[in-house]
Amino acid sequence: MSLHRFKFLFYFLFFTLLQLNTSAQVNVDSLSNVWKDASRPDTIRLQAMQRICLKGYLYSQPDTAFILANKMYDFAVEKKLKHYQVFALQVMGTSFSLRGDNIRGIDYFTRGLKIAEEINNYKDMANNLNNIGVIYAEQGNNKKAMEYYQRSLELSEKFNKKTAMAFALGNLGSIYKNLGQYDKAIEAENRSLKLSEENNDKNGYANALYVLGVIYSDQNDLEKSMDFSNRALKLFEEFGDKNSVSNVMTIIGLNYQRTNQTKKAIEILKKALAISKEGEFITGMREASLNLYDIYKKEGKAAEALAMHELYIAMRDSIQSEKNQQEVMQKEMQYTFEKQKALDDKENEKQLAISAEKEQKQKIISYSITTGLIFVLLFAFFVFNRLRLSNKQKIIIESQKDLVEAKQKEILDSINYAKRLQDAILPPARFVKEHLPESFIFYKPKDIVAGDFYWMEVIRFENGKWNKIETNKPSDSEIILMAVADCTGHGVPGAMVSIVCSNALNRAVFEFGMIEPGKILDKTRELVLETFSKSDKDVKDGMDISFLSINKGSKEIKWAGANSPIWYTKENELIEIKADKQPIGKTVNPSAFTTHSIQLQQGNSLFMLTDGFADQFGGERGKKFKYKALKEMLLQNANLTQEKQMQSLEIAFKDWKTNLEQVDDVCVIGVRI
Repeated sequence: MSLHRFKFLFYFLFFTLLQLNTSAQVNVDSLSNVWKDASRPDTIRLQAMQRICLKGYLYSQPDTAFILANKMYDFAVEKKLKHYQVFALQVMGTSFSLRGDNIRGIDYFTRGLKIAEEINNYKDMANNLNNIGVIYAEQGNNKKAMEYYQRSLELSEKFNKKTAMAFALGNLGSIYKNLGQYDKAIEAENRSLKLSEENNDKNGYANALYVLGVIYSDQNDLEKSMDFSNRALKLFEEFGDKNSVSNVMTIIGLNYQRTNQTKKAIEILKKALAISKEGEFITGMREASLNLYDIYKKEGKAAEALAMHELYIAMRDSIQSEKNQQEVMQKEMQYTFEKQKALDDKENEKQLAISAEKEQKQKIISYSITTGLIFVLLFAFFVFNRLRLSNKQKIIIESQKDLVEAKQKEILDSINYAKRLQDAILPPARFVKEHLPESFIFYKPKDIVAGDFYWMEVIRFENGKWNKIETNKPSDSEIILMAVADCTGHGVPGAMVSIVCSNALNRAVFEFGMIEPGKILDKTRELVLETFSKSDKDVKDGMDISFLSINKGSKEIKWAGANSPIWYTKENELIEIKADKQPIGKTVNPSAFTTHSIQLQQGNSLFMLTDGFADQFGGERGKKFKYKALKEMLLQNANLTQEKQMQSLEIAFKDWKTNLEQVDDVCVIGVRI
């Protein structure tokens, strides 16, 4: 078998910066101090952030790189430094594409291309054309990919941008390989190799070595493939480029497989898969799992083969789904339409100016023809002028109305896009039902986006650490972590805080290895405060949270809360465990959160919730619903099916609220043991 469509050149997008840092380790703390030092020149601070994003996080923690690049972009916009805006957009696009989210990736790349065209920065234009080509190649659309690579190469050659020429040639070589045109592929990669060596571009050199390793592996010239691949691996490890390390390891593993060195093949492919999982590199996971599936299948290891095949299918479909490809094409068409519209607007303005000039000349000629009718003409001019003024005012009013409507649509489009971002942090209903079949989630944001959110991860202790479960098959060796959180505010501000808090929960569990609820909340508070401390202003935002842990093996249930309780049924009663009276955020005299153990039997139910339901105004007197009535309703319905409990909550909320406005986000989760 052979490998297909690796993500060849994402580590080649930011070549100018890479040339400055190919052999030096990046001191993130030192660069962070430069970024925070407002006394330094703006460009020095932005260059420091470039290095932090690219060499510190992009190929190891792409989600963190996205957050930092967002800050860089906002600062560059404030200072009107468009070249750095383009760089930040490239980092953000790359961070999503590395994780298989090509829709958001192409969105940021086309925005970067548009700005590069505005400032006539041909190097940035070539980069973004290449980036868009990489996405099409990743989706298997070789024709579109080659079109963008050729445009990038032609632009680079026209303005003698040799480093850009090198990575465009490298990408074209990858397409020739995919099409089976190996002679053209080798020629393109050798040209890329030569240009990179001339420019002392070690990253470009490593990339060309890597692609040559892929090409010779496809041709079954394994001696050459191993030589090129090992040379590339050494350089990528030196750079700390984990994405490329994983890809090269997969090639080496495939070569071991072809020479019947099965043990070595499995060992290095498992390393490649682990690195890709750690960085959430979708392509790396796809290729490593595909090759492991092939080996396990030949070895007769059915369970291992099935797990790898399911992982491969999930990663492949996340990148190459029909919907994904359609949305990528829509992004491109939108960019093309806006570009053409801008050109049409300029042409219209030019024609209007010519018409206005002709009209003015005609007036002068008309006034000179008959002086005897001067008073009539003056009167006519007066009447005409009044009519024109009235018409102009009408046009202004209509244009202002159109502007307001356009701005409103723009804002709504932005908020709807923000909802897509927030939805990405919520666990899918399918995932929750697979691991907690006896459960329901009543989630009703006040606005399009919400400050309330729920969170769930299923973890298992493997290879000396707690890992996220990648398959959807429940197991008794798992620990289920679940939370309901209420962030400061609602709508867009609340949603922004929710993303910060959700990211802190993920880091507390997977980066710092916390599994006890109280300790998870302690670490989450520390990470949230650390994030907000970077602001010059006194940010007091945070969240209230109810956090539950269920050990499926030992049946042990633990819980901790920050200003948010948990309720559970026991012997026809609804018992409450009160939370610690402090938020996840800035507080006076903070203390460690308490972890409670809950003794439940089969059939008992747990409820976690935010305050939105109880605080909703309604009823005949416009009063709050209150917690007492909510407790009574939950206890009364506890023996019903989860679907009927959910329906009961929906009906009760709608009947209580009637025509009044919803006052807050609402989230109630029920779990039957």
